[in-house]
Order: sequence, then C-alpha cells, then structure tokens
Amino acid sequence: MARSVGRQKIYANTAERVAAYRARKNLKSFTVEIPAELYGQFEEYLKFKNTSKSAVVARLIKTQLLRKR
Repeated sequence: MARSVGRQKIYANTAERVAAYRARKNLKSFTVEIPAELYGQFEEYLKFKNTSKSAVVARLIKTQLLRKR
C-alpha cells in the first residue's frame, strides 16, 4: 500500500520559513531586557487579555512613544 506524499517543502528549515514570513509581512524583531518581576506581570497581563507580546508592544509604541504631542 503506497503512502500519500504531502506537499513539497518550499523551505529547507524553520529559520528560512520564518525569515520569508517576516519579509512578506515587513516585520522586524528585537530583544529587550526587563526585570524578572516585570516580565512575570507582563505574562499575567497577556494571559488575562489573551493577546500576543507583539501586539501589546506595537500598540504601546504607537500610542505612548510615537503619539503626536
């Protein structure tokens, strides 16, 4: 009995796939260092609001740092 073959792989590995996704969506990533206590509170907030880190940080940058004064 022959097995059906899945879709042909477009990317060699996960890193290539993620890089292509970021390029398509014009996304950039960056790393921040925050105190462990603040990180814990942030994680709790994310669970409570059921949202992603990216969405929260993007909203904060737009509304708090880049707002017109």
